[in-house]
Amino acid sequence: MQKQTNETIQSMQHLDSLKAVKVAIDMNELQDITIEKLINLVGTMDKNMKLLATKVLELEQRLNVANKGIERVEAYANREV
Repeated sequence: MQKQTNETIQSMQHLDSLKAVKVAIDMNELQDITIEKLINLVGTMDKNMKLLATKVLELEQRLNVANKGIERVEAYANREV
């Protein structure tokens, strides 16, 4: 495919055609840069989501421990003397 594309470009004689090819190549390079930035963005978002999930789990564990402590205190306070 690359060889055929190169042969097509080499066979062009008209200046406007060559300019169109140059524009297409430039646009492709810009798309590559954009795609690379999007990939990095998605990767960063993925890391942030994993970090957030980890923090939520840690907070849930702390809440469970705190709730158990409160239950013990309430049970102690409600005991019959």
